[in-house]
Amino acid sequence: MDSENWDEWLAELIRERKVPGASLAVLADGEVRTATAGVTSLATGVEVTEDTLFQIGSIAKSYTATAIMQLAERGDLGLDAPVRDLLTGFKVADPAVTKTVTPRHLLAHTSGIAGECFEDTGRGDDALERYVAKCANLGQDLPLGRTMSYCNTGYSILGRMIEQVTGKVWDQAMRELLLDPLELDHTTILPEEALKYRVAWGHVSPEPGAPPAPAPRWDDARSLAPMGGIAATAGDLIRFARLHLNHGEDLLSPGSTNEMQRPQVDVPERWATGDHWGLGWILRDWDGRRLFGHDGNMIGQSSHLVAHPTTGVAIALLANVSDSHELALAILKPLLRRLCRIDMPDWPQPAPTTSPDDELVGRYERYGIRLDIARHNGDLQATASVIEPLLSQEPDEDHQPIAFPLEPSTAGPDVYVAKVPGTSTWMPAVFFDIDGERYVHMGARAQRRVA
Repeated sequence: MDSENWDEWLAELIRERKVPGASLAVLADGEVRTATAGVTSLATGVEVTEDTLFQIGSIAKSYTATAIMQLAERGDLGLDAPVRDLLTGFKVADPAVTKTVTPRHLLAHTSGIAGECFEDTGRGDDALERYVAKCANLGQDLPLGRTMSYCNTGYSILGRMIEQVTGKVWDQAMRELLLDPLELDHTTILPEEALKYRVAWGHVSPEPGAPPAPAPRWDDARSLAPMGGIAATAGDLIRFARLHLNHGEDLLSPGSTNEMQRPQVDVPERWATGDHWGLGWILRDWDGRRLFGHDGNMIGQSSHLVAHPTTGVAIALLANVSDSHELALAILKPLLRRLCRIDMPDWPQPAPTTSPDDELVGRYERYGIRLDIARHNGDLQATASVIEPLLSQEPDEDHQPIAFPLEPSTAGPDVYVAKVPGTSTWMPAVFFDIDGERYVHMGARAQRRVA
């Protein structure tokens, strides 16, 4: 694996895509090669190095899932036992879901529980306990166990479960279960820990299409940590992935790592999200081969991890900008082709000769998000709006409605594509029915038609 010019290659790629800074690490043939480029912040001009920490966002869910599997192996909890039998005080609005939802549902995003509960319950050691108490009024975005819809909420519930089983706060339990045994010396959970290191600051575009500028803040709500509160170097992320490529090493059994990488549910929208979901892993069937991994986003930071068990290849890319999709494609495509002989699939494109289906018109909702689809000059127009209770949870955000066209695609009659302002890629949207009700699956989430 010739990485001699990777720094120059990465620098050119981020310059073309207006990404302030990035860090890349690749495991192949048992060796890890790295590349860095750009700056940690446009405000300071400090360069990105191998030791720079980025917020890895939702990749943290794979760490939380790994800890759950460790505790399951010890016999401290059962993946298919009711959550309420494992977690004191657990309750959601639907009594039937309260009685029957399991850790497996939460790990695979099939609980249907309202997924975007971002309540900040303070900096105290009781943050997750208080968060779970607030879940008592959460309704269902979709029926329990019927399909996959991304549920951040479920992972903070799992985090509280780890606390109760171990008798320790989540960050301390994670350090003892995972970080210390794997010698992840450049991985942190609490923001005050990150201060010891060189840290990347996030960047956001003040308006669609504008150059990125330093983000207003660093996300650090302690109640949300199990769903996205880890900062790490690309090298440490690769060391974590190696645990799952090596069948658990000394921390997990091969049976547990295999179960995490086994499809638990098919995903309706498979291009942006993945073909299936495992336990804490996104599973992708690319070019006839199975890969596992995860992506993550925080305010002004994005991350990508993909691993191919057959060849033992893992690729970690971290960037301090909100949308690094185009950068990830430019890096993953040639590396996967070269190292694994895998060609990434093309995304659906507009099919301009196909007429849109009027049956799709209507209002679709999930927790905190509304999507209105209407006819506009003969075409379909979608408008996404943030609604309560998410509006109150994020009072400092500028939640203006976003309108964008929704066009028939080359992938079939139920697959449409959207061009969201500020992005350069067509985002797939898949329409499907559950028990006679219409849903749209877009951006890993399912939304039900309510009107």
